[in-house]
Amino acid sequence: MKKQKKLICLSAALALCMTVTGCGKEEEPPVNYEQPVRTLAMTMQEYDEQGYLDCFTAAAKQEFVNRKDYNEDFIQLLYPESQSGQKLSMSIVSHEEIGSKDIEKLEKDYVKEFSHRIKITKAEKLEVRFKLYQKNLKRTDLKDIIVVRVNNIWYIYGSVIDDFDFIADAGIFSDIIRSGDDSD
Repeated sequence: MKKQKKLICLSAALALCMTVTGCGKEEEPPVNYEQPVRTLAMTMQEYDEQGYLDCFTAAAKQEFVNRKDYNEDFIQLLYPESQSGQKLSMSIVSHEEIGSKDIEKLEKDYVKEFSHRIKITKAEKLEVRFKLYQKNLKRTDLKDIIVVRVNNIWYIYGSVIDDFDFIADAGIFSDIIRSGDDSD
């Protein structure tokens, strides 16, 4: 009887371990500095303008929203819906930690560009590949993006990204995105 209980307990423990660990290739959890770029791609797919803007620093968001050509539905222009279905993916091709001297330069450049101070505790330069899949078509855009940690939160450094090469390839909305509404 005791052997049978031990065998049952051992089997239950083994079954629990298998369900917790799973089988097959496990996806590695994203590194913290990757999070704003992953969120950027996800919010584009979900057409979440506010989530998209939250990937950028407060001054960059404010500067973008205050632009004369700002459109609340800008994600529709960046990532137009397709009736045939589409998927956007991103991958980090390479990354490089930015040293303290270059971080100081980023802080000074930020003041020049946005008239706001920022205290960067860490920074990474990323090469990011965005892929847009539509029906039998695949378009890509490779971007160099700097991410910075401010108050223990990672953001995309610089102005809000308002253009992707896969849109220009398609010719869809690319003129609107680049020039804004000039009808004023």
